[in-house]
Amino acid sequence: MRQHDSEVRLPDKRPVGDALAIARGLVVGDGPVGPPVPALVELARRFFATEFDVPAGQDADGLLFEYGPVGWLPSPTLVVGMVRQLEVCDPAGAHEAFSQVQFEYRYDLDRDLEAAGRFSDWWFPDGGTPLEFWLDTVSRVPIGDLLASREPREFLVWHDRV
Repeated sequence: MRQHDSEVRLPDKRPVGDALAIARGLVVGDGPVGPPVPALVELARRFFATEFDVPAGQDADGLLFEYGPVGWLPSPTLVVGMVRQLEVCDPAGAHEAFSQVQFEYRYDLDRDLEAAGRFSDWWFPDGGTPLEFWLDTVSRVPIGDLLASREPREFLVWHDRV
């Protein structure tokens, strides 16, 4: 919700600045237990239960599931993650940036994981697809079978502002 003189921030909605701490609070120990894709789906479900003070609008609050090889780490890596994107506005209510909180597994890249390619899929509340349907679809992506028996190199919860 954009704040104007006649509007007051709803007390049940959390500030976007609290999102990273809330996300980290959902993770116990070194990371989720169990296969990574179902674990990411469950984290997304639990994280999306928290409402944040974002403006009304189609892209103000959404989820992204993605995986693929990345070249920005020191060794070849496959990243699989779930991102929650929240719009950040300035005091006047104008778009300032997006805050992206990420749950991310990193795996040593091998031929099988490289052959899996890349995938990304966004979900937004106003997109017409119910959240539970989208989460169920994500939980069945083929990379899940490849990763189910592998140990991740690491699991991270981090934040980016774009």
